[in-house]
Amino acid sequence: MPDLTISSTLHDTGRVLVLDGEIDMATEHRFQDAVTEALTTQPFGRVVLDCSDLRFIDSSGLRVLIRAHKAAKEQKALLAIASPIQRVLQTLRVTSLDTRIPVFTTVSEALNAPHSG
Repeated sequence: MPDLTISSTLHDTGRVLVLDGEIDMATEHRFQDAVTEALTTQPFGRVVLDCSDLRFIDSSGLRVLIRAHKAAKEQKALLAIASPIQRVLQTLRVTSLDTRIPVFTTVSEALNAPHSG
């Protein structure tokens, strides 16, 4: 059964959520809760989703990303995606989410990217 592990680390320039596993209907609520909590505790900051170990994301996970992106904009926070594997990156490209949520090659790049707020 596919599962998702989410760990959160606070850095000087933002919070990083490490996503390990798959985001689908079974795990979407856990993902939503983690992203909402991260954005709430990082107002005017940044939340980076480390997707290096995220193997799959389906439409339910993409919906969470869209809601999180809107919430981040309302809070003048930056939501960024870092290190997605090719399969996840392709999903972001096909859905044009990569044009709305910035995608970085590494977590470090995402943490250090300019953010106007």
